[in-house]
Amino acid sequence: MIFFRRTIRGRLLFLAIVVELLMLTILVANSLRLLHGAMTTQARMQAGQMSPVLKAALTAPMAQRDYATVQAVIDESRAAGGVEYITVVDNSGHNVATNGWPRERPLPPGSGKAPLFERGKTPRYDVVVPVSYFNQPLGTLHFGLDLSQIMVARRSLVIQGASIAAVELLLSTIILYFLVYWITRHLTALTDASIQVASGNLPPPVVPEGDDDVGKLGAAFNTMSRVISDRVRDLNEQAELLQQEVDERRKAQELLLEQQLQLESLNMELERRVADEVQKNREKDQALLQSEKMASIGQLAAGVAHEINNPMGFISSNLRTLSEYFDQMVQFDRLMQEKIGDELSAPVREAIAEDRESLEIDYVLSDGVDLISESLGGAGRVTRIVLDLKNFSRLDALEYEAVELSSCMESALTICYNELKYVANIRKEYEPVPLVLCHPGQLNQVFLNLLVNAGQSIVPPGEVVLSCWQDGTFVYASVSDTGSGIPEEIRNRIFEPFFTTKDVGKGTGLGLSLSYEIIKRHQGELLVDSTMGVGTTFTVKLPYPS
Repeated sequence: MIFFRRTIRGRLLFLAIVVELLMLTILVANSLRLLHGAMTTQARMQAGQMSPVLKAALTAPMAQRDYATVQAVIDESRAAGGVEYITVVDNSGHNVATNGWPRERPLPPGSGKAPLFERGKTPRYDVVVPVSYFNQPLGTLHFGLDLSQIMVARRSLVIQGASIAAVELLLSTIILYFLVYWITRHLTALTDASIQVASGNLPPPVVPEGDDDVGKLGAAFNTMSRVISDRVRDLNEQAELLQQEVDERRKAQELLLEQQLQLESLNMELERRVADEVQKNREKDQALLQSEKMASIGQLAAGVAHEINNPMGFISSNLRTLSEYFDQMVQFDRLMQEKIGDELSAPVREAIAEDRESLEIDYVLSDGVDLISESLGGAGRVTRIVLDLKNFSRLDALEYEAVELSSCMESALTICYNELKYVANIRKEYEPVPLVLCHPGQLNQVFLNLLVNAGQSIVPPGEVVLSCWQDGTFVYASVSDTGSGIPEEIRNRIFEPFFTTKDVGKGTGLGLSLSYEIIKRHQGELLVDSTMGVGTTFTVKLPYPS
């Protein structure tokens, strides 16, 4: 296939073979068509000659209903050969005589003008002839001409024709191959010479020349190769002169490049120093901005807590008073029930009982106690949240205070509980520990950062464990989560400013850095222990006064 696609010889030979094959196919097909027509005509003529003879021999016996004679006639006719079956049917459709065709099998229709040879059919020509006597129908004659010998002759003719076509195609291919080779014999030498020219081997060997088209192409190629050789020689001489000039320029450029490298080295050192200073200033600005933000948030939280605390005091007080009043109403209702039973008549008591039932007084009294109790519980929760918010907002406290670490953790948990409750279960393991001297607002911020990070690392459902304990002269507080963990390769960088693994817009990279600095200012340590796929534990280690 590569030979036919990539060479002129192959393409010419392929085209000639295709044309020869097409012509042979047309010739064989036309011969088969003519043979088919001749055989069909012959079969019809034979049927036309045989029909009158059989009809004449059967008319008299059928008119006399001498079916034995009818059977003898068709037996003798079929014995002569060339007929596959003969059957006679009377006017009522009964098969009165047959030879070569089963009586129970339906008779085929006449072939008529249908094609003689059809795929899947028996090689047979079916004829149906009506039999009558003086225009009175006696029945029908059915017979089928046996065409098997014609089919054998047709198959033999097809095989002979195909064999002759194949031999002719083979001889034509051989002749065409040598003819194409003779026409294109010089192209190989021309191709080799072209490859040598492309490789730079000048001048190439002289290719054969002649008066035909290929010979003229060889002469043109020889002229072209001589011209190319002369021009390449001139270009080589000019290239040598140009190379000398290039060498001189390269030396000058190397000297200039060395000076540029020295200047770039000085510029890079200056840029590095400027970048270090910019980074330091940026860290200071971010830390200051974060502190200012938290201070503003603290002031806002303190103001909001103060504004909420006053109305919550009224609400809690009024709810307690309402609870006492409701208890008195329940006692009054009980007394009234007792007096109604003693002093009123039965119809009046029944009317009062019906009104009491329609108004659901019993349900209102029992449910009212629960509603007031739940409202007092909700008010208490709001009061505790406000208190934790006030404690959390003490970010600007300048003096150390003695506090319990668990209270700081609870204040931070109150602030971020709404975010954690949807992703994790909160478990507390607080042990009695001594008070520590610290800035409560700053420790609140540390625990808030740790809790928020824990919630963001968990795929629900998870768990967050808050713990406090004492060991020697130190007090410990830890926040553990069942999140994805911190990879070991970045674990030593998590306290660097602006380093974060969160998506853009979800973290600044300052939370753990500020927390680390706050604990360090308290003469403590912020420790981390993490296992991939298990979780992470951040532990705050602080000294306490003896």
